[in-house]
Amino acid sequence: MFTAPRRLRPAPLPVLALASAGLAACGAEDAVPDLVYEVTVESVVDDGSLSTDCISEGRIYEETFSYEIFVNEEEISLSVDGESFAIGSRSGCALSYTSAIWLEERPSGDLRWIIRGEADYEGAAGGCDLPDGVDWQGTEEVEVVESADESVPAGCTYQLQTTGKYVSGG
Repeated sequence: MFTAPRRLRPAPLPVLALASAGLAACGAEDAVPDLVYEVTVESVVDDGSLSTDCISEGRIYEETFSYEIFVNEEEISLSVDGESFAIGSRSGCALSYTSAIWLEERPSGDLRWIIRGEADYEGAAGGCDLPDGVDWQGTEEVEVVESADESVPAGCTYQLQTTGKYVSGG
């Protein structure tokens, strides 16, 4: 099952080459993000079980990250806890993004996975249609694109929900 992003590194696959060009566009490592959110990522649970077609049972995932957004007109680069993670686009109050392909090294066999996400967000000025007390609300889908772990087949997906608070920026 998908676990917290530890012992991960971008996988040396062709998709990464395309994504890394966009990720580099956000500038130097010490660049100041345009927007920062504290985002909690949680497993989606339907009828008491995980929303996934990967496994029949698994643990519930929940972790909070700093999502840093670098804006270049309608294009964005997303860093998570200071590490370049995904590229995407924005339109009004909506973002969509796709990560590079990541390698997760596991004793039972390595996984390569990608995340596709969508979120509605608002900054300090507000103005977007989000629930009270929420500045970021969205979904992410983790897709296992390659697996050497027999218990997690390639092609399976995990559904995650994201909820967050505005921290700083424009």
